[in-house]
Amino acid sequence: MRKYPGMRDVPPHERAAFSVLFFLEHWFPRSERLRQRKEAVRVRIVDHVRRGGKGKVLAVDRRRDLSPRDFRAQYLRRGLPVVLEGAGRGWRCTREWSFDNFRRRFGPETIKLVQRKGVAPDDEVIDGREFSEEIVFSEFLDQVLEGGRKYMRFSPLLEQFPELLNDFDQGFLRSMPGNNWGTTYQLFIGARGTYTPLHNAITPFFFVNICGTKRWQFMPGTYLAVLDPPAEGVTYNHSAADLGMSNLDRYPGFDCIDRMEAVMQPGDILFNPSWMWHCVQNESPTIGVRCGFVYPPGMLRESLTCTSIRAFAGNPSMLKTAWYSFVKTDLPNRDSLLVTPKVFTK
Repeated sequence: MRKYPGMRDVPPHERAAFSVLFFLEHWFPRSERLRQRKEAVRVRIVDHVRRGGKGKVLAVDRRRDLSPRDFRAQYLRRGLPVVLEGAGRGWRCTREWSFDNFRRRFGPETIKLVQRKGVAPDDEVIDGREFSEEIVFSEFLDQVLEGGRKYMRFSPLLEQFPELLNDFDQGFLRSMPGNNWGTTYQLFIGARGTYTPLHNAITPFFFVNICGTKRWQFMPGTYLAVLDPPAEGVTYNHSAADLGMSNLDRYPGFDCIDRMEAVMQPGDILFNPSWMWHCVQNESPTIGVRCGFVYPPGMLRESLTCTSIRAFAGNPSMLKTAWYSFVKTDLPNRDSLLVTPKVFTK
């Protein structure tokens, strides 16, 4: 785990102890002894963080005309977020996509909105489980503009309408990280006031902000013990720690950790590294696309613990996913054992 410029650290031996116990918790979720030892380490880390006083809010770098070489040296390899200011302003998606454009092109389509535990507010999931609903796309867009609470997150719209891929600068997405391995596209559309709670995942990504204003908050994995995610073994980690500091009794010390902040305008592109904790607030009706890619050095360097959990103890693990993808391909229910369900449907 690296140190982040200007941000207070947590003693390496305490971080390591918590990380090992968090990993073991995925294998022995019912062990009371393990839970108690993990809690004791968490308390020590919280006490250390609190001694530093209230946390600072640091601005994420905003860069113009950043070359691929400089991006890789200064941000990708260092695991730091950055806003590439106006970098997508000339892309066709930024020039042409809008609520009216989508209504005209895809309005009659029926879509499925999926809300997953931890990456949707509690009032958007039912009994802590994944919740989905079907809605006509034009009706969904109208309710977004009217301030409705339905929020499209992590939606693979471009899989259903592959012609939209032509609206992205594929050269940029390939040249900046130096490859385009495993590139995935996920659409986000939400009204003013909608948000995605704190979470992190193994895949780094570029986020292309097409319209509207989004406010991002970032926290490194240094503070894993304070954020105290549940050991659920899903493909992402999540924390219910509230930036409004309403639940400090459950997440003591959260008000004392440093964080980074960025505000995105139309045409901005944000880079988020592997395993960087983040939450996002829409300050106006927004459309944006998450462009994820594979970067193994960052996955290991930013959190060996979380990557190991994802590889060996995930639900499903990367090993199980590879097994059913490339070896055990003759099972009738094979697709249900793989990673992510389709979010859009005809």
